[in-house]
Amino acid sequence: MLAFLKVLQPKTVEEAFEMATKNKTAPMLAGGCWLRLGRRTWPAVIDMAGLDLRYVREEDNEFVIGAMATQGDVERFEPLKQFCGGVVVSGVKEILGVQFRNMATMGGSVASKFGFSDIIPALLAVHADVVTFKGGRMSIQDYMNYRERDILVEIRIPNNPVPVAIEALRISRGDFPYLTGSIRRDGSQYEVYIGTRPGAPQLATQASSVLSAKGVDGIAEAAQLASEELVYQKNSHASKEYRVEMVKSMVRRLVKEVAQ
Repeated sequence: MLAFLKVLQPKTVEEAFEMATKNKTAPMLAGGCWLRLGRRTWPAVIDMAGLDLRYVREEDNEFVIGAMATQGDVERFEPLKQFCGGVVVSGVKEILGVQFRNMATMGGSVASKFGFSDIIPALLAVHADVVTFKGGRMSIQDYMNYRERDILVEIRIPNNPVPVAIEALRISRGDFPYLTGSIRRDGSQYEVYIGTRPGAPQLATQASSVLSAKGVDGIAEAAQLASEELVYQKNSHASKEYRVEMVKSMVRRLVKEVAQ
């Protein structure tokens, strides 16, 4: 249940940033889907609904997704269904149900940096950028390590189709994933990202290097490296040992998908 004593309603991104700076503990209320699950009573929340950031469009050879665009908006945007085999759409369409996706915003999904995120691995694979009010434009990989209190304004995806693939492993449909992964092949260069370890998605540097050097001949070695170079832990969804074994199979499937 979401409970708060005061709601702040900025009309501009600049005003929202000023409110966030003055009210350092106030969460930013976008879709509010995850905040509703908590039991804390917040002294104040910052309602982002009035910032006119709900849009999904194509411009200057980029796809631009406003922070208040919902996962459903992205799922229904026809050009993204065609881009890179629909990988970005695939990153949202298995998240819980339609009603949830029509409320959960892309800005909230990315800014939260949840380890179990379905969409962040897809955005990493397509080399998406994030635009914030204070920090400006940065790669989503840099944003994952960005710790400033800031306002996420929009997500920009270069319209540069390359072979990419994602995968999310779940115990059952509609459940949170217990392991996520994505891969990008740009010519002979590979990038492998693994998430829900249960940590946030991270580049498997050694596995990516082996694949870039050896291609499909390095699948077995890369799969093993991906299971060793990142930190895996247990939680209520899967044990450490299970994740370590499953990531090997995941990497093999991802490589074969983009190598075709």
